[in-house]
Amino acid sequence: MLAAAVTVEAVVIVVCLLGLMALRYRIAARRRAVEDGVRLLEPVLHTWLVLDRDLGAVVETLRRMTAYAAFRSLARLSTQHVTFERQQTLARVLRTEPWVAAMLRCSGSRFWWRRFDAARLLSIVGVEADAACVAQLLTDRNPAVRLVAIDAAARLNGRPLVEQELDDLPRHQDAVQAYQLAALARHAPIVAQALEPRLRPDTPVAALNAWIDAAGALAIPGTLSTVRTLATHPLPQVRLHVARALRRYADPETPGVLLTLLADSDWRVRAQAARALGALRCGVATGELAEAVRDPAWWVRYRSALALAQIGGPARDALTALTQGDDRMARDMSELVAGLSTAAVIEMSEV
Repeated sequence: MLAAAVTVEAVVIVVCLLGLMALRYRIAARRRAVEDGVRLLEPVLHTWLVLDRDLGAVVETLRRMTAYAAFRSLARLSTQHVTFERQQTLARVLRTEPWVAAMLRCSGSRFWWRRFDAARLLSIVGVEADAACVAQLLTDRNPAVRLVAIDAAARLNGRPLVEQELDDLPRHQDAVQAYQLAALARHAPIVAQALEPRLRPDTPVAALNAWIDAAGALAIPGTLSTVRTLATHPLPQVRLHVARALRRYADPETPGVLLTLLADSDWRVRAQAARALGALRCGVATGELAEAVRDPAWWVRYRSALALAQIGGPARDALTALTQGDDRMARDMSELVAGLSTAAVIEMSEV
């Protein structure tokens, strides 16, 4: 029995080793196929991009490859060289190709990496008819699939998909939100239409803050005008996000709202208001910012001093004058910021 057990174990080990060797060979073969595909596709793709002709040669080159090699070659080169608008042209001619259909059949696979590949391909060749498939991938149980499906959703330029992404935005972490917003930025008008009705005082706080941040990140003037009306929201955490978003909204009425927020009862709101006034170079706020350098909260003093340095001119003169003042905390903060170079002030203001 012992000999039989040893024999079985040896057979299992040999089979596992053979399986690993076969898998390694398959991975290496696929990698070589992709590298060969990139070498074949790159010159014809550049001919089309630079001379605006021979798109048929691109299609034919991809058709001669295996489905996986065609997908990987196109994904690598399109990310590096093809603009969003030219990708739209590629999508129209490639969507009906057999290799594309073969890859997209994996969108419902039980293996997440196949669903990932399908979502990645849809971000390149997706068309309006793929909206239902993309909507399903946006809710995939694997976060990697959901993340790459965001690009596919942005390609389709559809209001329902934008609505779905905005609904999901509050539930995601900051890094994922940033990725979503980068994709949504390609369709700012549709995003603005979808955001407007969401920016209401009675919206749940977590969702409202995420949508205010979206408006600020996308810098849509009409939407930021609605955000500005929320500066009187009763909750300080909402006013905080409003102040942060308004640093992207250069409008004659914005400085007055930010000056009100600079006198807010919550120190976090005051700090973000100071940051926004500096980002907008609001020279009219010099007096208020100089006074804010004496704020009891360290972070408000820091942001206000940076804002004075960022505005420059008379505002920097006011900062220099504070280095000789009788308030020790304001004097120390002013000396710290006044000694920074212009590049350092800009860099630290963005942190």
